[in-house]
Amino acid sequence: MWLTDLLRKLTKGPDVGETFRDYIGCYVYGTEVSGSGQPQYVGAPTTVAQLETEVRAYLQDFLSTQQQLDSPDARSVQALLAALPQRLAAHLGGDMQQPFIVLGGVEMFVRKGVRQRHKQHGKFVE
Repeated sequence: MWLTDLLRKLTKGPDVGETFRDYIGCYVYGTEVSGSGQPQYVGAPTTVAQLETEVRAYLQDFLSTQQQLDSPDARSVQALLAALPQRLAAHLGGDMQQPFIVLGGVEMFVRKGVRQRHKQHGKFVE
């Protein structure tokens, strides 16, 4: 059984939170202009709790830059923040190729990915 596990990890990568050598499975989130194919990655947390915290901070920062809090985009973000745990759970359980939220032609995405693990003094810290 270990051989099939090894082959899966080599071809697919580790699942979220799993490690493989110097890599760890994670969620990646960021923004992309609709149709551009040029994503801007914001973060790569390794747990749902970290993802929720980081996405909440990112969206609250977005709200703080809005001049009009009664604009459609601001209202959409406020509604999303009010139900963020449920919306994240639904998104993570569904098709993550779809945008998490679309604001004025900019799509925010949340997907699964892999990143390099962090080391301090020769030991992994996560």
